[in-house]
Amino acid sequence: MFRDNKYHLVRLDFGENLRHINYANTEHSVVIYGSHAHFNAPSGKYSPKNVVPIGNISEFKNIKKIRDALIEFIDYTNIKKK
Repeated sequence: MFRDNKYHLVRLDFGENLRHINYANTEHSVVIYGSHAHFNAPSGKYSPKNVVPIGNISEFKNIKKIRDALIEFIDYTNIKKK
């Protein structure tokens, strides 16, 4: 189902070493480091899209706890990559 979807309503990318370029290939490009959120973004890897650092989203104050709970759930249920 999700693989056929052309837009992601929200996608959260977690990681301290992540690097994303907002406004890529323009004079206004900005590099975003660390965990970030994509909103209404096209799914293509090379499609231009902008992100918001998760730390800048007040509604996501507990996102690290949610991420940790999800990782524990994945480990507990033995979910593996396809």
